Amino acid sequence: MRSKITTILLSGCLLFGASSCVDIERFEDGRISFEEIFQNDKKTAAYLNRCYAYIRPYGTEYPGATLLAAFSDESYDTNDVLHGSASKWFTGQLTPYYNPIENGYVTWNHYWTAINYCNVFLSNIDDAVISSTIDRNSWRAQAYALRAFYYLQLIKRQGGVPIILEPSSKEFDYSVLKKNSFAECAKQIISDCNEALKASDQELTWRPGNVENDRGRLSKAVVHAVRSQAALYAASPKWNDGTITWEDAARITKESLNACTSKGYSLFRSYPGAQFGHSAYDVYFYTPMEVNGGSDRETIYQTGGRLQIFKYHGLPVVNGMEKAGISPSQELIDSYETIDGVRPILGYSDEDHLHPIINPEATLYDEGKPYENRDPRLKASIYYNGSRFNLNNPNSFVWTYPGGNCELKSNSSMHTRTGYYLRKYSHFDSNKNTNKDGYFKLFRLAELYLNAAEAINEASASGTAPAEAINLVNQVRSRVNMKAIPQGISKDEFRERVRNERRVELAFEEHRFFDVRRWNILDKTDRVVTGMSCEMVNQKPVYTRFVVDNERVANNERHLVFPIPGDEVIRLKNLTGIDFQNPGWN
Repeated sequence: MRSKITTILLSGCLLFGASSCVDIERFEDGRISFEEIFQNDKKTAAYLNRCYAYIRPYGTEYPGATLLAAFSDESYDTNDVLHGSASKWFTGQLTPYYNPIENGYVTWNHYWTAINYCNVFLSNIDDAVISSTIDRNSWRAQAYALRAFYYLQLIKRQGGVPIILEPSSKEFDYSVLKKNSFAECAKQIISDCNEALKASDQELTWRPGNVENDRGRLSKAVVHAVRSQAALYAASPKWNDGTITWEDAARITKESLNACTSKGYSLFRSYPGAQFGHSAYDVYFYTPMEVNGGSDRETIYQTGGRLQIFKYHGLPVVNGMEKAGISPSQELIDSYETIDGVRPILGYSDEDHLHPIINPEATLYDEGKPYENRDPRLKASIYYNGSRFNLNNPNSFVWTYPGGNCELKSNSSMHTRTGYYLRKYSHFDSNKNTNKDGYFKLFRLAELYLNAAEAINEASASGTAPAEAINLVNQVRSRVNMKAIPQGISKDEFRERVRNERRVELAFEEHRFFDVRRWNILDKTDRVVTGMSCEMVNQKPVYTRFVVDNERVANNERHLVFPIPGDEVIRLKNLTGIDFQNPGWN
């Protein structure tokens, strides 16, 4: 019987990443001693660093250095010629034993290991031998913030999971575990955030710190960003079970936005000139976050180092480019309004999206010149036929027509598959000799504006969109001088406007993948991807829509969340008698 218990305990290490499995001395009977770890400031701080070690770079961390956008309707991954991960995803190869999105690690194990480190730390911090009360309170707050962060990343991918707030140990009774709902997990995340926010501003600061070594530290602003996102997701159609209502989400997202703006966070509006970028929005993404704010007062949390868009998502004209990476979809391009605030494409009259429904009010839209008079965020985010490339060279353009310098090809990973290339994060001066590309901003203030706007609108009992919600979206739009959304529109119309605003403002930032899932519209968004070909006729471009992929199958209900790894499901069922697997994955 003893050997059976030991086996279960070892399974527990696999299930929940017990710290007893990693670099911590164990006695022969399985007990773990933390006396030496938490006996002084240095070792306690070192253990907190362990808690931090599981924050991933996100951005281009996915297989083949791609972005999460490759697995959504934002783009098509040209690595399909080598049967890349996105191709595997959309042909239905996701199973409880293989996830094409995961890059050498299993999401489930990764985040449970991180959560257990935080649990160990929080269980010992109050009795640890620490010389400074400020340090103790600061480290405790950071651990609460980290646990909230990891739980948020886990449930966004796996749905509801067990809530475990104590370390895995010999005495841990796995038989009492249950699969908590998404909303219950979100409630715990918000509770952890509130615990972190009890720290004084000296103990948990609003910026990471003052020196480069502080860059990755969590701040009160990060806590508010986690809190805001958790509440918004829990109130959304997929997860709303009444535990966290839209009224709750409106209050929480508003509180978090106001807290950040009151402490000096603001939208990035610095624009040094046309030779640096098309707009402040453009320049923002290759402006690094400074630990104490500096010129970038918008970024709440930046992960990883400088991206290499030029290399992995580049243009054929760039020296050092290895592949075109993701090709933005025509569906994404269609979502950009004209500069007068009108959405030119209202939808499609056919299943293959080849026949767009042109908005009769879009008088500035010309199908023959589809990129003119569009939202400035289009040319800041995407290269299309005729885009300026080197902003210091008036004769430098991107040409996607046959024979052009960046021509569309259907069978080359070095060329666009849709007629478009990724521009966001990239710098025209980047190449193999010097990289000036940008940074991945995991949390930024614009998201908090849009979170609050959506929640406030959904919480309203009126059929008319609240002025407060509209004003929040208009503040984001004002950065690129987009015409304000008018007051007095219906709640339903504003819902579509704010959803589209997220699609445009937060493109390629790991939001769309989760947004269409929490809105429960995956079956409508991820079935087909189209592109735009260009041919020169009498020296004039002629544009034609075409299908890139209309056989995507990763768009049914079970794909709203990842399956829990099959071996873990078996272990959990043996321990609890409960089937923890997500719907549709048995």
